[in-house]
Amino acid sequence: MRTETRVPLSRPYIDERDEELVLDVLRSGRLSLGPTIDRFEELIAERVGAPYAAAVSSGTAGLHLLCHVAGVSPGDEVITSPVAFVATANCFIIEGGVPVFADVDPRTLNLDPDAVEAAITERTKGIVVVDMFGYPCELDELREIAERHGLWLIDDSCEALGAEYKGKPIGSHGPSGAFGFYANKQLTTGEGGVVTTHSEEEREQLVILRNQGRSYA
Repeated sequence: MRTETRVPLSRPYIDERDEELVLDVLRSGRLSLGPTIDRFEELIAERVGAPYAAAVSSGTAGLHLLCHVAGVSPGDEVITSPVAFVATANCFIIEGGVPVFADVDPRTLNLDPDAVEAAITERTKGIVVVDMFGYPCELDELREIAERHGLWLIDDSCEALGAEYKGKPIGSHGPSGAFGFYANKQLTTGEGGVVTTHSEEEREQLVILRNQGRSYA
């Protein structure tokens, strides 16, 4: 007789306190953009060392909004990793951007800075880096390349909540990025994500865009 043991990709840990907090929100009458979201943003920003955070519906949504704010236009080339979840490229393809896949370091599966530089053309506008499986990419080298060529840089840190790069949390180093809270992440809200940024202006744009262009809840 053949038997199979299924090993889940992940199994969220939900305790009684989590259930109580969900009930508190349900009973509050504020099911979106209420005080719980405000507090959540404060705690995430504090945890990762970023001054600003904006909660969104998913990590993918956060990456998309960052690409929109960056000004991706049809035909713009954006360099990213071929070893990542499809959302990493979709976040700028939906704006008309063209993915250019640079090679990765076989040890870390993160973007190889030399390969990124070699992939830059006159049509390149930005770079979306990935902290693959939560392992931080070579952020300093990649940021230096972006700055030298006048490119924007976004960090897909959806899998990297709690990770550190050179002794500081991912999110604290300057580039804007997105964390995801899907069911298989370190911290889950079922669905959901958050963008962290060091720009107050960018945070204001994100808050307006996540709410259909309205600046109020």
